[in-house]
Amino acid sequence: MREHISKKKSNQKKIGYSLLAIIVTATLLIRFSRAWFYKQNHMESLMEVKPPADISILGPGGSEMTSLELNSANAEKGDNGKLTIRRVICVQSDSDYHKIEIVHTTNLKGLEFKLFAATKSENGNVTDGGYSYQYDPNSPISGTYVNRGDMGTTEYKSADKKTKYSQNFSDTDKVQLHAEPLYWKAAEVQKASTDDNITIDEKVNHRTYYVCEVSWTETTKETDVFYVLAETAKSK
Repeated sequence: MREHISKKKSNQKKIGYSLLAIIVTATLLIRFSRAWFYKQNHMESLMEVKPPADISILGPGGSEMTSLELNSANAEKGDNGKLTIRRVICVQSDSDYHKIEIVHTTNLKGLEFKLFAATKSENGNVTDGGYSYQYDPNSPISGTYVNRGDMGTTEYKSADKKTKYSQNFSDTDKVQLHAEPLYWKAAEVQKASTDDNITIDEKVNHRTYYVCEVSWTETTKETDVFYVLAETAKSK
């Protein structure tokens, strides 16, 4: 008898849970239906949200790249101990336009960098990764630092501690001067390459090549970090 009552109660619980599930489902369906009708009635006020465009920074020939080796042993040595390294990068995107920024620390003396638009060429003036590229060394891409400070000297760069510094650090007195990165932005939006020498694959993937030139004055051994950033843009 007790067993029969226990089974009966168990069945009642199952029925109760099932009923609860049906009620919850029905409630959700009603709410969903209302939302759907509301959407239909207000469709003219909605707009499509598109996913962000795909963009990446690659190496010569569109090769995979996680970092650039800027070894002084392979640098071109100029007057007054000036060292210069030129490396080729490419921006690949499904957008026709992109922006470029560079972030770097400032430990090296006389540290300078320039960015140049480049095209593939069999007899170019720079070779990297087994590929040859042509660029105009007198026409760097123009841009400006957004947080550079004035130290009264051009030997070392540094961030502006008076106005921009506090945006990154709460206690500016405890930050090593040359560890604070500088932010450089290209003045104009860059258009994807339409170079006739690039392959169909490079055109389809909107690969645009650049020569990144970094130079500094050789003194004691120091280390700096460079980040090249790319972002899709609508147009110029």
